[in-house]
Amino acid sequence: MALAIDPPRDNVMSRPPRPPGERILNARRLAAVTRSGAVMAAGTLSVFAGARHLTDTATAATMAFTTFVLFQLCNAVAARSEDGPVLGRHQLHNRTLWICLAAVLALQVIAVQMPLAQGVFDTVSLNPAQWAICLATASTVLLFEHAWRFGRTRLGRPPDASNGY
Repeated sequence: MALAIDPPRDNVMSRPPRPPGERILNARRLAAVTRSGAVMAAGTLSVFAGARHLTDTATAATMAFTTFVLFQLCNAVAARSEDGPVLGRHQLHNRTLWICLAAVLALQVIAVQMPLAQGVFDTVSLNPAQWAICLATASTVLLFEHAWRFGRTRLGRPPDASNGY
């Protein structure tokens, strides 16, 4: 919901509007959702599979759960725009988004680290190294999206001006 109050980009009025009959989830956006979903699914499953070989199933499941939540936080940052750098000056303008992201992160820490919440969510405590693995894996969605945009720009394929972003 915090993304809905994102301030408009500086150049929003210089772009043509979206065609009236165009679907909100057009082919380009569907491809972006599929790309990020594939990265998040592969990363979450990789963390689970890798951790399962090194530790018990409960820890592996908690790491996968944490990775998935962190992926969602990173994806919220990446999804703010369809063009330009994933992280940039425009990222600082939506204070509400950052407060919401911090709140979700705090709730995830509580769900994983607090004994009462562990009983509710069937989680176990993670050590700092395990948290680092989850965060590093989750950040790949930002890196992948940034690389995708950079590659698209380098290949001379600018974003679709009719998409409203």
